Order: sequence, then C-alpha cells, then structure tokens
Amino acid sequence: MQPVKLVTLDVTNTVIRVVGGVGFQYANVAKVHGVKLNPDDVSRAFRQKWKEHNKLHPIFGSKNGLTSREWWNGLVKKTLTQSGMDLEDDALGTVSLEICKHFETEGWMLIPQSVRVLQELKERNLTVGAVSNFDDTLESVLKRMSIHHYFDFVLPAWTAGCAKPDPEIYLQALDAGGATAAEAIHVGDDLQNDYLGPRKVGIRSILFCPNASNIPTDVDCSITDLYDIFKYL
Repeated sequence: MQPVKLVTLDVTNTVIRVVGGVGFQYANVAKVHGVKLNPDDVSRAFRQKWKEHNKLHPIFGSKNGLTSREWWNGLVKKTLTQSGMDLEDDALGTVSLEICKHFETEGWMLIPQSVRVLQELKERNLTVGAVSNFDDTLESVLKRMSIHHYFDFVLPAWTAGCAKPDPEIYLQALDAGGATAAEAIHVGDDLQNDYLGPRKVGIRSILFCPNASNIPTDVDCSITDLYDIFKYL
C-alpha cells in the first residue's frame, strides 16, 4: 500500500454542518418576517423538493444557465409553500431571499474535531482538498468559518461541472492534488458520494458516521470521530 499524499474531505456534515438543521434555520428566518412554520415540516419538505429541483436543474442550475442564487431561491420557495406558506403570500419572495442570503453569511457551525484534524493534516505535510456537492459559494463559506487556509484546493460540484458520485469529480480532485488514486484517501458522511463513489476510481475511502448504529454492515472503513482518520494514514 502506497503512502498517502492526498486527503480529500467532504464538507457538509463532515467538516461543517447547518446549526440546528435546515428546518430550524428556515423557520427562524421566516419567524422574523411574521411567518410561523413547523421546523419538522420544513425539513421534510426540503428533502422532497431538493430531489425534485436537483433533477430538473442539476448542479445548482449551472447546466441550465441559472445562478446558484436563482437555483436556491426556486428551491426555497418550493420548500416554503410545501411547508404551509401560501404561494400568493406577499412575504414569500422576501422570506425566500432572506433565507438564501442567510446561508451565504451564517447558519453554519464546525463539526467537532474538524479544525484539529485539518491542522494535523497540514502539520503532516499532506495535500488537503475539499470535494463537495456544493455551489459556487463554498470558498466564501469556508473563509467565513476560518478554515479555508487549511485546504490546498476546493472543488465544489459547481466548479467541477459534475457531482459526487460521478467518477469525474474524484478524478479532477486527484489532478488538483497531484496524486494517484493509490496515494489518496477520501472522507465523508454519505455512503454513495463519499464511500462507494471514490472506490470506483481506486481511491481509498472512509465513511464518517458519528452514530455507530447507522454504519452499514458491509462498510469496512468507518469512523465515528473525525480525528480517527489518522488510524488510516
């Protein structure tokens, strides 16, 4: 087994996560504008509408000539109306836009151990990349979280022109990191995107799953604490 030269990390729910969850954040912003929403209803609606919206306009609308803000505005409006807001409500456009702005500036928190892990990866002189199904705001979000400087490159789906688990995005990551598949490890929380996907191009992968009871029985490399990735390096 060749020594590891490149470590790529998923971002959402691996390095950072939404404070309180999407439903909590949407409902809080709506409340400021006098709109009462149930966070659980919002979370369910978001999951449903995300799948539908992403199928219609993949990769945050970049394939359809949309800006990421336009893409998100469309998704947020669908989520809000599914959660109980009236499509004719004058506040719908305002609340939707404020939610879009909110996630560009706040609403995120660091995953425990993420900074410690990033620091140690750099101390070990490893190349570190962020490979995420994120839009074109990823770099600015990482900068606001004060962790952008730990990454040698940042590769969101928007920039790659494809999303995990498409093999192309992992190949682009290898090229950006100057490593072969045998010299790389990818870490993330999604079974398809972060565990099985990288393995299709020969990259070793580790599934990050804080709840051990949720780890699939056929997964042979998993961690419940992000710092445990060093057991595999």
